[in-house]
Amino acid sequence: MVQPMPVTIIGGFLGAGKTSLLNHILTTATDRRIAVLVNDFGAINIDAKLIVAIEGETVSLANGCVCCTIRDDLLSEVFKLLESAEPPEHIVIETSGVSKPVAVVETFSNPAVLGLVDVVGLITLLDAELAASEDAAYGTLAYDQIATADLVVINKADLVSPPALAALRARVTAVAGRARIVTAEHGKVPLALIFDEMQGPSPLRPVSGDHGEDHSHMFEAWSFRSERRWSFNALQRATEHLPTDIYRAKGLVRLDLPSGDYGVLQMTGRRAWLRLCQPDEAGNEPATEPATELVFIGKRGATTDEELAAHFENALTEATAPSAPVHIVTDLRAFNVIFA
Repeated sequence: MVQPMPVTIIGGFLGAGKTSLLNHILTTATDRRIAVLVNDFGAINIDAKLIVAIEGETVSLANGCVCCTIRDDLLSEVFKLLESAEPPEHIVIETSGVSKPVAVVETFSNPAVLGLVDVVGLITLLDAELAASEDAAYGTLAYDQIATADLVVINKADLVSPPALAALRARVTAVAGRARIVTAEHGKVPLALIFDEMQGPSPLRPVSGDHGEDHSHMFEAWSFRSERRWSFNALQRATEHLPTDIYRAKGLVRLDLPSGDYGVLQMTGRRAWLRLCQPDEAGNEPATEPATELVFIGKRGATTDEELAAHFENALTEATAPSAPVHIVTDLRAFNVIFA
């Protein structure tokens, strides 16, 4: 089974720091082939030493990344990338500051791309200084950009006082519902919050060593391992009630399906999803029985390995209780179970 191409969508109002985040991605993701689709790549300050070729609307970089301009048809550009001689490992799409990012998400519900791409996260950036101003006007567009996000990055946090930042975070929480919220400066967040950092059950690299960016004072990684089999109901309970300061999760899940399938679980912000697979697709020998192994990234001190273990074991116990409601799969895309 061909694995779908992961797609991350980045939104946010004008000046929120989307381009800064893209610059951060292109200059630090040195071991991944990433395609960045933007409305105008000319706004991105790419180091001339990184550029190896410019062909029409595409800039090719020495680190294997490409940066393309979206002109007319987003799906057409995505198909070009998928069919290229060296397709990327991940696609990042920057939406216009005056658009609704969720509309881009809906674009990928087109039957033509089902099974070919997976939207693994909708990230919205917010200008902390502008948003904290008493004179700031919040229209329907800004509200929608935050309300539909999986992960909200309050950017330029260094430009406001701690009390103002706390007040802004409370306002965003009221609007964003279940979205995870993280603060940043200059659009710099650990790449592990955006990209897959695991192959099968292998652990994430330490956050503090993330491509030269020392985020150890802000973020921490934890892990959970279990030999038990998991139902969709138990996974839904476990992911829905994680601490809100856990922003990202991924790993292999041993399921209780008669088919023997396993699942690759991902979580970005508030959305968790599960792709069904066979053990050998997740990097294991076909004869082996891989355990459930998950890795989490979040705010330093948000939890511990022991607390996560207790949380997941409790969810498993609650899900098997006689009175527990059964999880009903309502959205099945390319063999993905979506926990919306």
